[in-house]
Amino acid sequence: MSSPSIRKASDDFVETPGEVFVANTELKKGAIGLTGAVMQNITHIAPAVAAFLFTPTLVGFAGAQAPLAYLIGFVIVLALGSSLVQLAKRFPSSGGYFTYVARTVSPRAGFLVGWVYTLYSPVVTGPFLAFLGLILEGELASNFGIHWFHWWMLVIVGAPLIALFGYLGVGISMKLILVVGAFEFITVFALGLFGIFNPGDGGFTFATFNGSFDPSKLLTGAGFALAVVFTVQGLTGWEAAVPLAEETENPRRNVPIATMASIVIIGSMLVLTIWGQVLGWGINRLSKLPGSAELPALVIAHRVWGPVWIFALIAIVTSVIGASLACQNVATRIWFGMGRAGALPKSFGKVNPKRKTPTTAITTHLVLTLLLGLGGGFLLGPDKIFILILGYVLVIAVIVVYVLANLGVVLYYWREQRAHFNWLLHAVFPIGTSALLIYSLFASFNPWPPLPFGLAPAIVGIWLVIGVVILIVFKVRGNNEWMTLATQSVDERPETAEELKHRPTI
Repeated sequence: MSSPSIRKASDDFVETPGEVFVANTELKKGAIGLTGAVMQNITHIAPAVAAFLFTPTLVGFAGAQAPLAYLIGFVIVLALGSSLVQLAKRFPSSGGYFTYVARTVSPRAGFLVGWVYTLYSPVVTGPFLAFLGLILEGELASNFGIHWFHWWMLVIVGAPLIALFGYLGVGISMKLILVVGAFEFITVFALGLFGIFNPGDGGFTFATFNGSFDPSKLLTGAGFALAVVFTVQGLTGWEAAVPLAEETENPRRNVPIATMASIVIIGSMLVLTIWGQVLGWGINRLSKLPGSAELPALVIAHRVWGPVWIFALIAIVTSVIGASLACQNVATRIWFGMGRAGALPKSFGKVNPKRKTPTTAITTHLVLTLLLGLGGGFLLGPDKIFILILGYVLVIAVIVVYVLANLGVVLYYWREQRAHFNWLLHAVFPIGTSALLIYSLFASFNPWPPLPFGLAPAIVGIWLVIGVVILIVFKVRGNNEWMTLATQSVDERPETAEELKHRPTI
């Protein structure tokens, strides 16, 4: 770990073009290349889930203008991503947002961001597996007459397998992410194209990008605004390479590039895919889409692909696998960074000497996955725990994280990098996107959702209070060393020839 003086000097460190730099870290340094970082972000976004599972909600809000809503959300996320990369290129660290906010706002604010982040990536896998299990249970029964499979079986089998790939090392995890992510992307993109070139009742049209086009009579001003909010939330995950900076070669260059590249790639693809689903379903019968008993994407796949419709279902499966692996990577690295700094128990900051993986963090993630997947699934039902956690709790948590990171961008460049201060990148984008995120929070709870979804603010609020209590305990006990360590990002050095020879970058 670099000293505060070295850390200050490293803020302006520039990686020499043509030379490979790696972080000085206990993790598997240099194990991830630009391709791996991009795929880490893409699978964390879960394009098949974003494209297929949320279509009924989007069309219910925006009608035929759902593709336009996604296009606007895409532009908003581009601005949001451009704010984050202003910090990613300065402070490479597995702590991610914890380090960014600790360094630019205050260590205690950084702790609260890391604490709230537990309600973001770490909580995804359990509800994801439970909900996927429910979808598979219905599809296997209705299409293949298989009635012995139940949703909880996928949680019991899937959670330990996801953890196993985490234990084996980030290199193996990234290889699987590349495979499932590529299949998912190709399938989702292909279904969108098939919907566009083989439209349903109503034919082909560009009018879905026209603000006055509403043949289904589903559109309202408030509904369209909510649809844009959902598209921004659907693109969440573009920053997942940030906590893997210490394991990425040339992190100051590759992490920012991967962030913006993943937004452009997935944002463009999702606009096309939603457009393809709207056209593929049929403009003239779009009013029936929100109430479809089967996912509209699967209905369209049955029509345009016939017997190979199963590829669309497999894409959802691979999407959940890829997102679960990516979320595990993110969660465990942030916990590792917090443990290393002393903001969490020190065991979180330890790695397996051979695999270079944070085993305590991975085990904790496995336990949390089983608790939320099985406990939440049996208590509320797989569909309700999925919507509660990923549709409401996660949204509040990620807004807190993004807004504080945006504040960090403004403060850091205004106070410490005034010579490099750019009004668009360091003021307009972070302040403007923060305002939109706060509005989206209001829109998500107006009107107030029914139980159990209406409990989300209380869940996040209680979690925040616990975090504040921990900070008070730290202060009473005089535990302040972590505050200095929390602000430190790792330094870099050129990769040696021997390391390059024996290290397969993905």
